[in-house]
Amino acid sequence: MDYYLDESGNTGDLSRTNAELTFGGQPVFSLAAIGIDDELKLTTELESLRKKHNVKAEELKLSQILKKKPEFALDAVELIAKNKHPFFIEIVDKKYQLAISITNALVMPSVFAPTQDEKSVYVMNVFADYIYHNFPDDIIFSFVQTMDGPSNERTDLLFDKLISYTKNLRDEVGKALATMLIESKDDLKTASEMEGAIAYKHFLPIPDIGKRDQEVWILPNFGSFTNIYARINLQSKGKLDDSKFIHDTQAHFDEITEHAKSQMEGLDADRMGYHPPYSDYNLTENANLFFRKSHESTGVQLADIMAGLSMRWYLSHLDKDRPDTFVLDEAIRMLYNCSDARIGTGINLVAPHSKAIELFGADGY
Repeated sequence: MDYYLDESGNTGDLSRTNAELTFGGQPVFSLAAIGIDDELKLTTELESLRKKHNVKAEELKLSQILKKKPEFALDAVELIAKNKHPFFIEIVDKKYQLAISITNALVMPSVFAPTQDEKSVYVMNVFADYIYHNFPDDIIFSFVQTMDGPSNERTDLLFDKLISYTKNLRDEVGKALATMLIESKDDLKTASEMEGAIAYKHFLPIPDIGKRDQEVWILPNFGSFTNIYARINLQSKGKLDDSKFIHDTQAHFDEITEHAKSQMEGLDADRMGYHPPYSDYNLTENANLFFRKSHESTGVQLADIMAGLSMRWYLSHLDKDRPDTFVLDEAIRMLYNCSDARIGTGINLVAPHSKAIELFGADGY
């Protein structure tokens, strides 16, 4: 089986957002993958749907489909369900990803505690949720600004600002955050004495290098791709040597996607200590990665439809005055009903727990 991938929502560096955390008007990112063992058959089936709905465009683009032929999108999702294609969707709330990054880098940095367990992951999720809901945008933006010319001094000043804010909090989680941040600031001092000017690297996300040799700090597609890889590994029971990942062509981030794949394949999953329940990061076989233009692959086009529906659906539920979302809600309902978390298929939300409860009734982490 081959897996076709496409994304929706700008995948740009989250550290380049503005003080209002608007992310260029695209606060949500989604990456979707679909497993297909016969793309020619899929092409024939989609051609029948084209004729049914009088869709004449050579390339299926969701933005145009939703505007002119929304029923086509629902029939395409129904096709996925009917044929039991395994699918894997990651939906990323970009502000929440920043909250996770603050938690991982500053509140519970791995510099002196490199392994994780179920309890520590639970605590990290609680902290990330709290930061998302309670930290003012200017506090979160201070974290973003620190990644522009990072240094020990700037990271120390960031700790001061975070501690100054959290020390006035009186609830249990807020007080715990203040304590953890004070300890991390001390850890930065210790690391500075041991490692000198590069100590800050333990307390900020690890950047990638873009095509123009620039540092790229937080890309939502990096974690989304690696987690989908791990979920596909679980679903395929580790049998990936004969599989291909066919990703929509990426003009700016193809090399970073390739880097994410190589990082995943070189990972010592046992050293992580924590094994997520709905994915398998212990790769024994590796898939091959290719990039193909969307109009050249119906598999990629179907992945585009899934990614676009998912991104727009979550975005619509962030909007308090959202318009009619019947098509989006119905599409996600169909996908939800043919998901199976035990084998990694379905929708993974990188979002606050309260939003998961609201949308899916999810219980626990």
